[in-house]
Amino acid sequence: MAPPGPGNPGKWERMAFIPRSRYVGDPPPPERNLTPNQFPVYSALASQWAQAGRAVPGLPDREWERLMSAPVWPL
Repeated sequence: MAPPGPGNPGKWERMAFIPRSRYVGDPPPPERNLTPNQFPVYSALASQWAQAGRAVPGLPDREWERLMSAPVWPL
């Protein structure tokens, strides 16, 4: 059997562990202070969902709060 190496493609080569602190990541994206009113499509959809009684992202879910406030086992 041939020793593992670049000339022997069927074998694994040992890789050194590189600590996470050595990785250089991308810089964080710039903060954007956007409100829902800046997106007319989302605002219209969110208002339609609210009028229909549906859950809207970013707002409290009344049905979930009601379910979580009830006891787990009926008495």
